[in-house]
Amino acid sequence: MKENKIKTAITIRSFDLQSDAHEKLSDKTAIVYTNSSGQRLTEKDLCAAIRDAEGVIAGTELFTATVLMSARHLKVISRVGIGLDNIDLDFAGQQGITVLNTSHAPVAAVAEHTIALIFSLFKNIPQYHQRIHQGDYSIQQGSMIRGKTLGIVGLGKIGRNVAILAETLGLKIIYFDPWAQNSIPDTWVGKTCLEDLLRDADIITLHIPPQTQNRPVLDKTAFSFCKKGVVIINTARESLIDENALTDALDHGFVASAGLDVVSVEPYKGSLLNYPQVVITPHVASNTFESRQQMEIEAVENMLHALGM
Repeated sequence: MKENKIKTAITIRSFDLQSDAHEKLSDKTAIVYTNSSGQRLTEKDLCAAIRDAEGVIAGTELFTATVLMSARHLKVISRVGIGLDNIDLDFAGQQGITVLNTSHAPVAAVAEHTIALIFSLFKNIPQYHQRIHQGDYSIQQGSMIRGKTLGIVGLGKIGRNVAILAETLGLKIIYFDPWAQNSIPDTWVGKTCLEDLLRDADIITLHIPPQTQNRPVLDKTAFSFCKKGVVIINTARESLIDENALTDALDHGFVASAGLDVVSVEPYKGSLLNYPQVVITPHVASNTFESRQQMEIEAVENMLHALGM
């Protein structure tokens, strides 16, 4: 290891040490720490890990003001993934620390996972799988997806990809996004307020960042606007849904089913596990082999570029 190389740390718990991304990082920089624990680092451990680093390849560990203050030389945090709500962005800005994400690589994988959750719910696939393993071959009638109205909240990269896939399956597309750009297909119908989308959608899927103070978008009031029997999908952020309100809506039949890749606590042990019509996956929407490869190389390249390399 050459002393004049820029020092970097890999704090994400699942970085492929045999990948082209790691090879490029180790060739260009001196890696002073690698998280090989398989666990998300605590604040104390994170402070120790990045103490001497100028650049960090990060995951979902919490970069609080305390953590950032402990890293005197830190210039760049490059996140493997899209969300940045685990990083104190205001304090990072005050410290002159550049924060980057991989906004392109996870898009297709998350869009596919969203569609997979819709299929699972409408075709009762998880229930059949579990029953057959128990020797139960009873039948539960499913529903067609074709002809349903899909309400997309947030028409960014992922939301658009979901719409494209869903339209090919015969779903009608409506969306709510005040900041949606031009070049939107004429067949997609924009709604001027969220309540209008909630009233018209058979399926609601969320593709927006966390709201101010983690305010939920789907709370008790929002569920009251929805069609009875609506299907809810969330592959974005857990704070977008009030889980108590969702449980109440399930109990009263206002929500028929839900597909969630993000929940309030991971690993999840809460009351939503009592509902067979709720399919929960462990925050893995972007975790495909192809997507992870692309995210890791994008994160490394982002950091190297920001460091002037």
